[in-house]
Amino acid sequence: MKNLDSRSHVRGESVYVDDIPLIQGTLFACVFDSPVAHGKLLSINTADAEISYGVVRIITAKDLVGENQIGGILPDEPLLADGEVHFQGQPIAIIVATSEENARKAAKTITAEIEPLEPVTDPRIAAANGDLIVPPKRFILGETDKAFFGCEHFFEGRADINGQEHLYIETQGAYAVPTETGIKIYSSTQGPTAVQRAVCKVTGLPMHQIEIETQRLGGGFGGKEDQANAWAAVVAVACQLTKHPVKYALHRMEDMRMTGKRHPYSADYKIGLDKDLKIVAYEVTFYQNAGAACDLSPPVLERTLFHCTNSYFVPNVTATAYSCRTNLPPNTAFRGFGGPQGMFIIESAIAHAADELGVDKAEIQRRNLIAEGDESPTASGPRATR
Repeated sequence: MKNLDSRSHVRGESVYVDDIPLIQGTLFACVFDSPVAHGKLLSINTADAEISYGVVRIITAKDLVGENQIGGILPDEPLLADGEVHFQGQPIAIIVATSEENARKAAKTITAEIEPLEPVTDPRIAAANGDLIVPPKRFILGETDKAFFGCEHFFEGRADINGQEHLYIETQGAYAVPTETGIKIYSSTQGPTAVQRAVCKVTGLPMHQIEIETQRLGGGFGGKEDQANAWAAVVAVACQLTKHPVKYALHRMEDMRMTGKRHPYSADYKIGLDKDLKIVAYEVTFYQNAGAACDLSPPVLERTLFHCTNSYFVPNVTATAYSCRTNLPPNTAFRGFGGPQGMFIIESAIAHAADELGVDKAEIQRRNLIAEGDESPTASGPRATR
């Protein structure tokens, strides 16, 4: 198969959001975002911004026609902070102006009175506080408690895996244009329907009045599966309230500051082996750092459980996973979708065992590879647990 875009890419003819010819009268948006990770939002001072050169309108949560909500799986993600800020970089106000430069200049004049609250960035602390996105999930195969008694060797430890920035070539961006019947939005998204639903919520318009067009996107890697929704919603709201086309393409550092990453995980493991280096039992507890809102964290969590034993047969497994709410930008889909995190932990456990036993970890891996007919802990599916 040939890549249909190869010729246009090489010739520089491929059209991305920033390449779309602008309609006369187009306005430009940017956001004023929270300078702190957690706090009570007491007031917003937009007086200087409102009289700043080129500014057409300042939009806050109270101005929204529809619902101040863009959450997909759970309604826990406001488009604009209202009453409380939950992460540094959370949008508080939208500035709409005659040029990108004017909008950004005005944003710098906005101030907010925020009463600081203690931020939580460690998922283990969030779990101890009971601050979970969804109830914990668990996979069970066999009986690990009994199986560990028959192990020749067992090892316990902790492993941590950090997040990762998608760094898609094209930053998040969208361009909203009013139509005779509603709004058309050009969005750099992996999920046009998700964008459509989010825009419908904040504008109060039915889905048939919102049209989403995505010709292509400059990379995604999961970072534009749900995270594109907010920026399309920003321009849609601005378009609805000003009756003008509105565009917003994030600067790279804005994008990195305000958008979620691959989920960091912290985990505790216990692995037991017999005298022949066959893995007899494995227990693992995952603490997923979901960030401040649900986004796609629950299915990412389940995918971690699906991959918790990687490519090995382990007859006795207990795997528990907690999706922990912290004061970071909501973390999101990323290539592998939780799978790499699950595999990393068992590989860490195997490496730990190999090091302690003085054997090559490849020997433990080889002796435990899953074979046709072996049962997986995923067979019964994830179970809710307390």
